Amino acid sequence: MKNLEEVFHAKLVKIAYEHLKVSSIAIAVNAVLLAYILYPYVDNTILVIWLVLTVSVTMYRFFLAKRYHKDPTKMTAQQWEYKFLIALFFSSVLWTTIPIFFFVEGNYMVQAAVLIVYAGLAAGAVSSLASLKKAFRMFLLVLMVPIIIILFLQNTQVHFAMGLLVSLYLALVLVVGERFYGNYRSILESKMMYEEEKEKFSVSRERFEILFKSAPVGFFFYDQDFIIREVNQKFVEFLEAPKEFLIGLNLKQIPDQRIFPALQSAMDNINGMYEGEYKSQYKKKQMYVDLQTSPLRDTSGKVIGAIGIVNDITEKMHALKQIEHQAMYDTLTNIPNRLTLIERVERELIRFKRHNVIFAVLFLDLDHFKNINDSLGHAVGDSLLNEVASRLQSIVRSEDTVARIGGDEFVILLPDLSYDEKMAANKAERIALKIYTVFEEPFSILDHQLSISTSIGIALASNEDENADDILKHADIAMYQAKKEGRATSRFYQQQMDIWIKRRLELENGLRNSFYNNELQVYYQPIVEVQSGNIIGAEALLRWNSKEFGSVSPVEFIPVAEESGLIIQIGDFVMRKAFSQFVKWKQECKDTLKLEKIAINISVRQFSRVDFIANVKNAISMSKIEANNIEMEIVESIIIDDLVKAKEKMQELRSLGLHLSIDDFGTGYSSLSYLKQLPFTTLKIDRSFVQDIDVDEEDKELIETILNIAKRFNLQVVAEGVETLEQLRFLQEKECNLYQGFYCSPAVSAEEFMQLLEKQNPNC
Repeated sequence: MKNLEEVFHAKLVKIAYEHLKVSSIAIAVNAVLLAYILYPYVDNTILVIWLVLTVSVTMYRFFLAKRYHKDPTKMTAQQWEYKFLIALFFSSVLWTTIPIFFFVEGNYMVQAAVLIVYAGLAAGAVSSLASLKKAFRMFLLVLMVPIIIILFLQNTQVHFAMGLLVSLYLALVLVVGERFYGNYRSILESKMMYEEEKEKFSVSRERFEILFKSAPVGFFFYDQDFIIREVNQKFVEFLEAPKEFLIGLNLKQIPDQRIFPALQSAMDNINGMYEGEYKSQYKKKQMYVDLQTSPLRDTSGKVIGAIGIVNDITEKMHALKQIEHQAMYDTLTNIPNRLTLIERVERELIRFKRHNVIFAVLFLDLDHFKNINDSLGHAVGDSLLNEVASRLQSIVRSEDTVARIGGDEFVILLPDLSYDEKMAANKAERIALKIYTVFEEPFSILDHQLSISTSIGIALASNEDENADDILKHADIAMYQAKKEGRATSRFYQQQMDIWIKRRLELENGLRNSFYNNELQVYYQPIVEVQSGNIIGAEALLRWNSKEFGSVSPVEFIPVAEESGLIIQIGDFVMRKAFSQFVKWKQECKDTLKLEKIAINISVRQFSRVDFIANVKNAISMSKIEANNIEMEIVESIIIDDLVKAKEKMQELRSLGLHLSIDDFGTGYSSLSYLKQLPFTTLKIDRSFVQDIDVDEEDKELIETILNIAKRFNLQVVAEGVETLEQLRFLQEKECNLYQGFYCSPAVSAEEFMQLLEKQNPNC
């Protein structure tokens, strides 16, 4: 048994070296191709070093193969295998560095190209390395695992999907590699047994037939005339053809001759291989096959026939095609994604620059889509997006492209409109009018009749210096201008639209400098007991008095802070400042004043950070505030993003002693369900309901309903926006707990808030 294993091992090593020359050349070509793709986007010095090292290692492997073929007896099979694995290890490590050093962030086209190259390397490794189990396992894992990790670390939906698909692909090729390895061993066993049968037929026949019949892959034997002489059951099942049809079949006469070169190779005394599409003769079955052929020799070494081993790799190839499709198409709507759109816009830009053929880009954003998503759920939202994609495709030409680039944003590329700018603009506007027409009919989505409009920004190719990103940015700017002017309308991009973009960038830069210039201040709006009129706490609100822009409204700068990520730093600043100020008030008033809470608003980005709880604990520790004096106001969008994670964090905050408030209660469809699942202690009635209670009976009934709900769930209620005595009396009558609003005071500085406390209690 030991001798047999040694023979097997030597033959498996030989197979690996037989593939090594071709695979080395393929790897060198892939390395040069990948370097060419990456060259415009990465540090060229490091890239050249990588390319030189990769080609050097590859050439070493190439010449190692030549040494082996020149004299394989110079070393033992174990020694040849060791050299093979060492060289392969260094090659795979070099490839591992590509995603680490050359992952081009933001460029999906380059990332897709890298993935395609890696998919090709992995697929090639299955066939060229599978004879050595250690080799193909090491190469695939070292090659693919780092790029999978890096894809998941990008933290985007597209990269998560790509990472998942590449992971599935890795698992698939590992399984296929194992089957290949088993196939090689089976082939070798079959060949040895076949040769032995020629000499000792009576002893080995039974054992050979058992192996042949029970093999998990298709086997067939054919003679020098390419006539099939024997097949196993798996081969019959694979082709779905009767055994009597297959035995005696002339392989030279089968309709699909794409496999014939591999069949001929065995007759030329070398191993043959074919991987690709094949259409069977009997059932006209379209499939993908992996065919390996090896010569069969008599005792004198003369080729007397060949053995073929064939495997169905249709599922594997479909998986590969699916990965390619997922990289280029939106997973929800199955229309082109941003990557494909950019590629097609770049192609139209080339035509524009060469032939002055004007094209247009229409940027669509659904109006108030978030309200539908929040109120009716993501299932309805996703179905609506699918229906929108379908309607958009129904009104465009076959050469046009409808793409979804994220969320509720769609882009339509209209190529080849005209050589005249005015005519091109008219055609683009007509498409926009068609869009409004198809949106007039309500969407029937999961038993809901939904009416939704869209705002459209239109950009025409007009400058040879523009690239695809410029065109999309211009259409995006025009779309925002359309939204500002009333939604459900379209606007063409004009250069002055860049002014408001410039303003946002200036505000972002100003916000970054505001910390150093001490321009941010925390103001405090009193929280007042409805029945007694006593101030029992405050809500901390941020104000920005900029040296450059003057007093900037939170309505303007808070969205900028959210989009830029500065809200995290700002939120931590407000938290520390408010906690410290609350402790200071408590110390100054000692036991003469009942101050119960300091409320702070928590942004989505701030709450979603992994270190959020740690930051809260640190702020509590530094300020010496009692945790039960803190109330965190949470907006509904925090919960919608990930209910499970939100619940975990909220329970942890409650375990620390903090109170939790749901902000603007009553404005979201799902608010009531959140009260049942999440550990809230307070709910805030939105000011829009309070301000109209003098004139709107429905708002009165709604507030009364909210108060009854709060009593049922044992929650405090804070009414926002109280400005008149009549509003306050209504809240007193309905036994609301607390209120905020101009009737008591707007948000004021810490010093002015202290004056309010002193007025309430002179002993402060």
